[in-house]
Amino acid sequence: MSATVLQPAALACFLSALLLGLRRAESSGVDPRPVGDRSVREFALSESLAARAARRYDRTPAGVRLASRLWSAQIAFSPSAWRAAQLLVAIPLGTMIVAIGAPPAIGVCAAMSIVRGGGSLLLQVRRHRARDALDAAAPLVARALAIELSTWGSGAQAIVRAADRCRTSSSRSASVAARVLESAAARVALGGEAGDALQRAVQGASRSRTATSAAVVSDIFALHLHDAAATAAALERLAGALDDDRAVRREARATVGDVRMSAIAVPAIAAATGVVLLSSDPPALAAALSVPLLPVLGIAVVVVAAAVVGVRRLVAL
Repeated sequence: MSATVLQPAALACFLSALLLGLRRAESSGVDPRPVGDRSVREFALSESLAARAARRYDRTPAGVRLASRLWSAQIAFSPSAWRAAQLLVAIPLGTMIVAIGAPPAIGVCAAMSIVRGGGSLLLQVRRHRARDALDAAAPLVARALAIELSTWGSGAQAIVRAADRCRTSSSRSASVAARVLESAAARVALGGEAGDALQRAVQGASRSRTATSAAVVSDIFALHLHDAAATAAALERLAGALDDDRAVRREARATVGDVRMSAIAVPAIAAATGVVLLSSDPPALAAALSVPLLPVLGIAVVVVAAAVVGVRRLVAL
């Protein structure tokens, strides 16, 4: 194996080993800082500079926009951490492109373009994850508000106490619920009405124009001004209904899971079989790539792809 092939592989292994070593040291309680007063001071200075640069980027308009997109995609990275992760991917990728034979400048530009484009595509594909996470957290928000509203009778106090309750909860969706309630609590602290503050917080967190389960929770909570006890009881019943709805959806997804998998697996197996058969028979491959048969194969691929998409949409939940 040539050295040009080994260089990018060695660099990728080095970066992977470095990241794994840092995570292992952090999880095992070992202090990864260098030994010695001067080394410790230099390490602390570099760490402080890096942290300040990261915080400064996070507060820039570009960092704020990226943080919003990361939240919508439910990726637990800060903007600076996301850029650092992209850089760690771009370095070995650029090395591989240069090792293939491209000029260094073109390799660096191509690697950065691929990584930035891939990251943007990932954020675009996952842009509705925040709405789904908020729907999953809606029962927890409804129960927390119901408990605090029945205890205090005040909408503002209920939001603040519910945020504290969700912050200390061990539920998987507790972080999303706490973020929404903390945003609503901040609006209440600035003088906003509790029901309107929760509705605005839900709209800002979901980033969706369609109705969500959390929006229903905020609409019902807005009725606390008329009857706090009845609103608390309605929120408790709504939480139970949302849990039942999610259980039914999980069962339905499990039922149609085989159909969705078959819609992809069967055409994929057929296509792989056809490729193997054609590659083992050069005359048949040449005939398939000829003008009479190639358009027919292209149309067949398009029809099969459309059928796969149609079947998956029919059984989508």
